[in-house]
Amino acid sequence: MRVLRTTSTGTSRLHLPTRSMGIAVVCLPAGTQPTALAAQATATLAARGLATHGVLPHFDTRTRRTSKLLDRWNGLTSGGPIVLLDLHRMRTRAVAGAAAEWLLWQQVVAGTRPAQPFWAFTDRHAADPHRYPLATAQGDYLSQPRVLAMAAHNAIPGQPVPLPTSALEAFQAGYGTYVNLAWLVAVPGDGLAPQPGGWLTTRSQRLADLLDYLTAANAHLAQLPRDAHLVAVASPA
Repeated sequence: MRVLRTTSTGTSRLHLPTRSMGIAVVCLPAGTQPTALAAQATATLAARGLATHGVLPHFDTRTRRTSKLLDRWNGLTSGGPIVLLDLHRMRTRAVAGAAAEWLLWQQVVAGTRPAQPFWAFTDRHAADPHRYPLATAQGDYLSQPRVLAMAAHNAIPGQPVPLPTSALEAFQAGYGTYVNLAWLVAVPGDGLAPQPGGWLTTRSQRLADLLDYLTAANAHLAQLPRDAHLVAVASPA
């Protein structure tokens, strides 16, 4: 499961979790023409003050009605009417991947103590930046044995299943929580632009805030008519 993206903090191998936008899902009304999906999704995000880097294949689909879809590629599409998107398969596949990922994580961190997530250190820095500089916060976070175990696993060249430290709190919440998060994040991604307006995303890296966002995003998706459109757009931080 990839809940939040990670960006480098200047080290060659270790990565600290920081918020960044990756996949933004835009909800568009049923009457939208397939040829206008990309432009309208980009305009929707621009109206909310969000930059974009074009559409990207995110949704599973098994339909042959390619004229109704946006950029169908290898079983994936960048968007189209919900009725032609296989959201169930997306969630099922995400859960299966997360289950295997969590079991691997459990092996990698075996014998280590629970670690504090990165936001706990940045909160301490924010409370007293002079006595607790950001560099110290970063060092204290990275020096925790459990984080070191994950970083050592990720440092292996060509690692097929990296374990993002940004998901530390979710990993530690247990198997059930981790796979449920994978189900919840599979469709809406990092941010959702509902209809008729607004913007949903997590307020912070805290697991509780992430769950608040995913609960609201999936509730909105569940009430959309089947002929409404979803479009996935790449959006930077």
